[in-house]
Amino acid sequence: MAVTGAAMSALLAAPAVAASSGNDPMCSPGRTKLTWTGKAKPWVVTHRKVLENYTGGTATKTFSAEKVREITASVTATAGSKVSGKIVLASLEGSIGLELKAEGKRTKKTAESISYKVSKNGTYVFFAGTRKAGGYYTQWRCDRGTKWIKTGRYGKAQSWTTAVEGGLRCGTKPPKGSLAEAVRKTYC
Repeated sequence: MAVTGAAMSALLAAPAVAASSGNDPMCSPGRTKLTWTGKAKPWVVTHRKVLENYTGGTATKTFSAEKVREITASVTATAGSKVSGKIVLASLEGSIGLELKAEGKRTKKTAESISYKVSKNGTYVFFAGTRKAGGYYTQWRCDRGTKWIKTGRYGKAQSWTTAVEGGLRCGTKPPKGSLAEAVRKTYC
């Protein structure tokens, strides 16, 4: 289950801060927060099937789109003790602006069943995918209410968003920044 931005604020109860600095003018003693670097949220194709239709007419078929990639939501501590996975992913969700899946969740492992009806000649790509979100966190703790200090806890996290499915006829130009655009660049 993903934690929404409002829930994330309640969990962390920390003011926003730039990723490069732990210094806020004031803080509450004992409070902790995470800052992020290296954040990314690229589209990832998890399933695909390429079809060529040159029948000269309408073609209707059901087939399986093969899994090409799997994403797992995870939190890894690279220094210091581990920070709660729920808190880390909630912080990443708020920082990156996407609703993310909880730690341990995986994208669909099996093939996707797809029914299609195409009427134009050409190459088609049917697909499923998601945005893979990730970054590196640093934990900070408020010291005596005057400044934020690093706790020595660092790590990385990744997760993914709700799956997107679709189809694309190669030669068309999908919207910039869409999963279909990523599919066109890779498979057409």
